[in-house]
Amino acid sequence: MQRLDKTLLGLMLASLLTMAATLLSPAGDLEHGIGLELLYALRGTRPPPPDVVIITLDSRSARALGQSERPERWPRNLHARLVRGLTDRGARVIGFDVLFERAREPEGDQALAEAIRRAGNVVLMEGISREAVTRADGQILAHVDHLTRPLPLLRNAAWATGPFIMPKTPSGIFEFWGFVPSIGDRPSLPMLMAQLMTAGTPAAISPSPDIRLRALNLYGPLGTIRTLSYAEALERVADPVTGDAAFRGKAVLIGFSEFNQSRQGDIFRTPYSSPDGLDVSGVELCASALSNLLDGSTLRRPPDSLLIAFLFGWCAALAAIWRFARTTRALGLSAGLGVAWISLAGWSFAQHQLWLPVILPGMIAPLAATAFGLLSHGRAARQRELDLHKALELGLSRKGSEKLVSLLRDHDGGRSVHGVCLCSDIEAYTSLSENLSPADTRETLNRYFARFLPVVEAHGGHVMDIVGDSIMCLWLADHSATNACRNACNAALALHQAMNQAPPGDITALPTRFGLHYGPVFLGEVGADARRELRVVGDIVNTSSRIQSLNKNLGTRILASGAVLEPLADSPGQGCMRALGTFVLAGKRHAIDLHEIRLAPLPTDASEAFDIARDAYARGALDVARLHLRILLATCPEDGPGRFYVERCETRLAGRPLPDADGCVVLEAK
Repeated sequence: MQRLDKTLLGLMLASLLTMAATLLSPAGDLEHGIGLELLYALRGTRPPPPDVVIITLDSRSARALGQSERPERWPRNLHARLVRGLTDRGARVIGFDVLFERAREPEGDQALAEAIRRAGNVVLMEGISREAVTRADGQILAHVDHLTRPLPLLRNAAWATGPFIMPKTPSGIFEFWGFVPSIGDRPSLPMLMAQLMTAGTPAAISPSPDIRLRALNLYGPLGTIRTLSYAEALERVADPVTGDAAFRGKAVLIGFSEFNQSRQGDIFRTPYSSPDGLDVSGVELCASALSNLLDGSTLRRPPDSLLIAFLFGWCAALAAIWRFARTTRALGLSAGLGVAWISLAGWSFAQHQLWLPVILPGMIAPLAATAFGLLSHGRAARQRELDLHKALELGLSRKGSEKLVSLLRDHDGGRSVHGVCLCSDIEAYTSLSENLSPADTRETLNRYFARFLPVVEAHGGHVMDIVGDSIMCLWLADHSATNACRNACNAALALHQAMNQAPPGDITALPTRFGLHYGPVFLGEVGADARRELRVVGDIVNTSSRIQSLNKNLGTRILASGAVLEPLADSPGQGCMRALGTFVLAGKRHAIDLHEIRLAPLPTDASEAFDIARDAYARGALDVARLHLRILLATCPEDGPGRFYVERCETRLAGRPLPDADGCVVLEAK
């Protein structure tokens, strides 16, 4: 695996492990606390359904009605009066969030039972108590829930009875049971009231896993759902006009609720609990659950498996940003993605009742990725500094040296690589230097190199050596031979245009010849003791130099071996290629195919004539070859390869021997 992939994998693993540890720790509950509070803060309050009304047994009503401050002591004939009034005013369903478990005054109990039976739409509260099952040593083995039902007189008169249970967490209340599994999937009070509001019956309600435990979608702080005091409700039911407007067709829920929290025992912490300690009453939460069921706005959450898969994918994406982007850009992208996710989660919560996590993906994941990313960037910066020092020791420039030195980081002395070697040489350099002073020669070469070297680096190459006017460049092919060969050929063409096609008077351009060859080379330190340099050595280097020298004989500017062009058969680079034949270079034993790289092709007739002549020469048909070469030169009299082959044909036809054999052009050292 390459170092790039190792770094990316390390960032991903570190981020994923941090996320997994967070999910398994108490911090995983942040979504139920801070996360949910943030979503409600982004959304704000929302209007509750108009067909749900709360009637509160509060201290203000107790004073107005001359009753005890403790509502459970109020006479039940008072409740009977309210039920009769609500029935007369057309209430659709009446629910009591009050547990009538014990008998009280017989007259009051009987009056309430008759009022409930007459209404035919009353749902009474059931209580649930939890008992611990312990061993002899006191260790708790399990818990058993016991159902406490209303007084039989009232229970038999009611349409249905049901509990209302909300799991408590350290973060507060955010769910309710639609059906309570610990007591046989018994339907809850709000579920029964919702069923009656839609003209159903208790028998028609069947539990299913997706509606057992429901996430509450709150409407706002205490009092957001329309609330009337008990005393005010009695006044309204006595007036047909105000009573019908307040209760006809509505679900009415009666229970304990106080804005004075010191008097309210049935209170629960929610995201809408105020800083001064004003929590939400149980009856308001029951009304919220009923309203959710009626308007279909219960919060939905993604499945845990999908959520975990997303979180891991999100961490991987954030890690990838820190792997491929610069530090400042990665910081901006991480922060931007965190804010974007929180905004998306807030929009989904407000518009689609979809409860997405915000703390983990929007805050913790970007922070974790940023922390590990900064560590990785710092480590990479330190490594680059070490590479730079190493490069300077080996005689390389800062630019373009890091990749070469990094290739040797785990290889003492060097390593074998595949690549394209390009060797260049300035034409008539000897005569040029003879006509200039040493200082002027230096200035001329410096201008030439200042134009030459950036072209190589812009095409992904590395300048490995400069000896006099000759430059040796390398294109590494660790990942793709095609890319390396294409980039090298395109660089040669760009240099050919810059040096050989420059307008007259351009003092930065000097006529230059190029030779390219591809294959294995050794990249490493060369030298002894204090004098060591990073060099590329091998037969490929020597062969590219010999190919470059052959430009003199052939009258060409760019020559490349078949090994360079073979990977480009299906995806050629710029320019045009012309096969020149098979050659045995001076001092070499093995033949190689050579090609000319040109900016533009020969005319069609000339190109066809050259191909026929080249094949005829390889077969030994010298007369045929010479005939077609003359056709070529009649069209392109300055064509170097044509003139080269004509001279060899005439030499051999004149009886003078040449070492050519087996269809190869054999060149002798001079």
